[in-house]
Amino acid sequence: MSNVYINPSAGTWSHTYEASVTQAQEFHYRLPGYQETPLIPLPSTAKALGVKAVFVKDESNRLGLPAFKILGASWGTFRAIASQTGLSLDSDLEEISKTARNSGIILFAATEGNHGRAVARMGKILNIPVRIFMSKFADAETVGKIESEGAEVTAITGDYDEAVARASNESKATPNGLLIQDNAFENYEEVPAWIVEGYSTLLFETERQLAVQGLKATVMVTPIGVGSLGHAVVAYAKSEGRNIGVITVEPETAASLNKNLKSSKWETIGTTATIMNGMNCGTVSPISWPILRDGVDASVTISDSDCHDSITYLQSLGLNSGPCGAASFCALQAFAMSKSSTPFLHANTVVVLLSTEGARGYQFPARS
Repeated sequence: MSNVYINPSAGTWSHTYEASVTQAQEFHYRLPGYQETPLIPLPSTAKALGVKAVFVKDESNRLGLPAFKILGASWGTFRAIASQTGLSLDSDLEEISKTARNSGIILFAATEGNHGRAVARMGKILNIPVRIFMSKFADAETVGKIESEGAEVTAITGDYDEAVARASNESKATPNGLLIQDNAFENYEEVPAWIVEGYSTLLFETERQLAVQGLKATVMVTPIGVGSLGHAVVAYAKSEGRNIGVITVEPETAASLNKNLKSSKWETIGTTATIMNGMNCGTVSPISWPILRDGVDASVTISDSDCHDSITYLQSLGLNSGPCGAASFCALQAFAMSKSSTPFLHANTVVVLLSTEGARGYQFPARS
């Protein structure tokens, strides 16, 4: 059963960017194979909901990887290397690689899947070593994909938060080790903030793609794991007078943001396995929590079985969405059935669903 939380004050809250996000976009343009990902209309869904338009921002092929994570991982990795070595922010990839190799840099990260593979890909591009730590929920297929990028993968017996702690400790114990993590913790905030900046590229792409059609987004739906993408979405949606409604989605078995919003308290929760592996996170990143607390209009939780149904439906339309990607569509359907949807979903609404990953294998969920 879906759970919906509404924050009425988010509609009047605004955000001001503390740093320029254009540098991240310019960096992404220099990456091999960069191109905008598709913005796909769902006219039948729009008609069924009685809204003007519904679009899916399809991140199933972002720079050759099946998820959006490379946007944050690439910018975060480059900024971390530049900070440690003094590289200029307009350096090309050849110079970045040479400097990182000469400095003996080794990248570390913890992951439930897509972030780790993205960091591994950056290590492959720059020809530097990468060591990835995964939780007890790691599956062989995901491990194999990360290893295919040339990274060394270690699965631990603990959960995601413990994997983050292990990656952090190993990076500190390794000469020239750099932790590239998308969630912040005490004394580790700079790299996660750069990763959030990196994600903004997909949002400004979406804005340009809508503008070509004479449209502007009025509602965006984003999955939540540690909250870095959600942070980027809220910062964009509530800045420069946009005032776009933000709906977040989480698995009901790992709804850390939803529970934190309800209690108005930032705290860690226990989680259990979900087909939405990349969202199986018990702690919202502390640098993202204040932004999400104040700027998220609605928080929705969904079941694995409902998410599976959304995957099946989207794939019937030709959309290549995995569990975390289909979660946004699932949340929109659940939100539309709630009593709270009226101010958000109406004849002039333009909805953008962030489909954050492509199709992948997962265990068929039991019906709840």
